[in-house]
Amino acid sequence: MNSLAIKDVKVIGETPPPQLIAPMRETSLDTDPKEIRQRFADDAYVCLPGFFAKDNVSAVREAVFTRLDEAGEIQGTPSDGIYSGTSQRRENIADLGEFWREISENWSLRRVTHSRALHELCDVLLGEPCIPQDYLFLRAANFGRQTLIHSDSGFFARMTDKVVTVWISFGDIPLHLGPLFVMEKSHQHPRVTDALADFDVARDKDKKASWSETPIELAEQLPSRLLTRHMKPGDVVVFGMHLLHGSLDNVDPSQRIRLSCDIRYQAQSEPQDPRYFGPHPGGTTGAGYGELVGAIPLNEEWHIR
Repeated sequence: MNSLAIKDVKVIGETPPPQLIAPMRETSLDTDPKEIRQRFADDAYVCLPGFFAKDNVSAVREAVFTRLDEAGEIQGTPSDGIYSGTSQRRENIADLGEFWREISENWSLRRVTHSRALHELCDVLLGEPCIPQDYLFLRAANFGRQTLIHSDSGFFARMTDKVVTVWISFGDIPLHLGPLFVMEKSHQHPRVTDALADFDVARDKDKKASWSETPIELAEQLPSRLLTRHMKPGDVVVFGMHLLHGSLDNVDPSQRIRLSCDIRYQAQSEPQDPRYFGPHPGGTTGAGYGELVGAIPLNEEWHIR
């Protein structure tokens, strides 16, 4: 893929100039592990299309959207993931945090996020045996949603920098459905590294992890580019803690929900952050799965961190 259909792209409601957006570099699954690790060292991300089989993705979609259907948020066949335009989640579900925990701990999802294949990939990227965090971030993003630009270090690097984020596509996510983007080489820019130094989102409550600039503004200022692509079911992107990233806007006219998940793997030899490990992880703020945007009904605004 050498170009992107810019007409389909919205970033906080704006169409980016063509010089500020470009395709992600794709890495095939048969690439030599040394080359994969080198690409990660150079770019702070690797994109691996088709990492997971479609039947695994289908099982996750069925499990997640069936539960959202119980909350009145799906119309038609649940696995199609079409938003109903409304929600009875608060009326039908007694505990929204427990509801989202149950969905996030479903076996069909965990057999993907905690698979041997991901273990082995992250072992390669970090150069030593890795372990996944127990707490994960599942997102169902309906029309108008986007994830603001940020880095993950302020959330997950409290105990060690030897952590990576694994983003997984659970469906067909064309550009107008709001796939992930990463900001090219942003992890190397002094403005970014200075802003992230010693930042902890739970401790430094006077500062947000999300940048005040829009992704387009920041790409112009650094300068940099937004790297993205039409994500397919089972595609994986792994990136480092200091790489700025977010998502394009979901502007799908048919109200399809973008379903994705991200989980962190860290070096097994490093200390573990107790917020994200164990049978009942508290998450970043200690509120468990209730603190996540996924726990919020689809007809309510997401919080900003």
